[in-house]
Amino acid sequence: MGIFIYTLFLVFFLIPVTLRAYLSIKNGRSPLPHFQNNVVVSKVQTRKTLGALSPVLFWVFHVLFVLAALVAEAWISAIVVIAYMVASAMLSTQIKLKGIGVVPEVAAPTPPDS
Repeated sequence: MGIFIYTLFLVFFLIPVTLRAYLSIKNGRSPLPHFQNNVVVSKVQTRKTLGALSPVLFWVFHVLFVLAALVAEAWISAIVVIAYMVASAMLSTQIKLKGIGVVPEVAAPTPPDS
C-alpha cells in the first residue's frame, strides 16, 4: 500500500513540480512559484544541514524503494521512482550550476506608529 501511495504522490505532485522547478531555474525565471520554491528550498536546506550525507541518503532510500517495488512486482512504481531520481538529479545540478541559496528570513518587530 505504501508503494502505491508514494507512486501516486510522485506521479501527480513531486515529479511535475520538480521538472517545472528545473525548467524555471534553467531558463532563469525567478521568483519561483510557491510549490517549486518549496522543492528548491527543501533541497538546499537539506544539503546545507546534512552536507555530503544528503545525496547519499536520497540515493540509498530511492534505490531501496526501487528494489522493494521490483520485489513486489510493481514495475510502474519502479519506473516512476527512477524517473523521479533522474528529475531530482537534474534539479540538483541546476541548483549547483546557478549557485542558488536560501536567504534566511529575519524577523524583526515593526516600529510603533507615531
